Amino acid sequence: MTNPADPPERPFKLSARQSRKQPLTERDGVTLREELRSYSLNQDCKTWNGAIREWRSYIRDKRGVDRIYENTETGEEVVAGSSPHRFAKDYADTQYAKLKDLERGVKERFGRRLHTAMLTLTGSSRPDGEPLPPVDHLDQLLESWDSVSRELRRVLSDYRSARLAILEPHPGNGPNNGYFHVHVAVFVDGEIAAEEFEPVLDRHVDHSPIAEPEQHTTDDIQVRHVGASRDWKYNHALAEGLSWDSESIHNLAGYLAEYLGTSWDDPLDQPEHIQAANAVLWATERQRWRPCQTAQQIMSLDQPEPDACWELVAVEVEGDRRPVDPDQGGVDRFETGFDPPP
Repeated sequence: MTNPADPPERPFKLSARQSRKQPLTERDGVTLREELRSYSLNQDCKTWNGAIREWRSYIRDKRGVDRIYENTETGEEVVAGSSPHRFAKDYADTQYAKLKDLERGVKERFGRRLHTAMLTLTGSSRPDGEPLPPVDHLDQLLESWDSVSRELRRVLSDYRSARLAILEPHPGNGPNNGYFHVHVAVFVDGEIAAEEFEPVLDRHVDHSPIAEPEQHTTDDIQVRHVGASRDWKYNHALAEGLSWDSESIHNLAGYLAEYLGTSWDDPLDQPEHIQAANAVLWATERQRWRPCQTAQQIMSLDQPEPDACWELVAVEVEGDRRPVDPDQGGVDRFETGFDPPP
């Protein structure tokens, strides 16, 4: 549904890239949103471009939708105004606030010794020459995550630390355009050498079938100090046990937001590769970031406890009440290869 008061959308053209003509997945047993079911005899889910179309329709339809919650103890109902979904430009404020919570938390815990290391995990979108379906690429990219996480815990066992994994789509004109790679931001109490993370990269190469060894070297790992002022004198830094670095990070939340793609623009006006990536996240219900337990605790410290008595039971669109299934979060899904069309 569109609001006449909304500004007109910028013209958008679907990409003619070969990758965008691939189905979302070629595997059975993959759970996707019902909107992405295909009734073609050749495939049971839509193409990547088809998913982008459906995602754009979803963004339009979410405008002006009210949610109806029911108190499970009293039966009372309450109508809540339209809340920003995770792709909405208003949600960027919430996202950035969480990053600021994380910044404050790690600075309070680790003080002036706080350093951050940024690791990047990638995977070829064309390991056999042809572009992979985007959901299959993302799943293969993340096949290494359990091994990577274990190795990170081992490497960081002698440090106080926290970490945040971020999915970011590739920009540019290369074959990986729109496909995801993973940034792992590691926050450490004290200096740490990039070389210490080599086993982490090795675990990704060992356990992700699309990871390429030449793309995963410690030369690309950035280790930077956080929070030192550019105007500090050398002796002051020395007294604090720090090496003075003009490239120190002064706004950690802003630094992370760049990787996370935090944007206050209309989601339908964002570049095509970002919309393509958002369509994959929407199709699979995957989250853009994955904090470790410590980072999650830090970001949740100032958040109110959710009221378990209220559950979503319906949405209202222009006065039309539409029931939803609370167990599905109001989303209908199907499983490729197993669920016949209704």
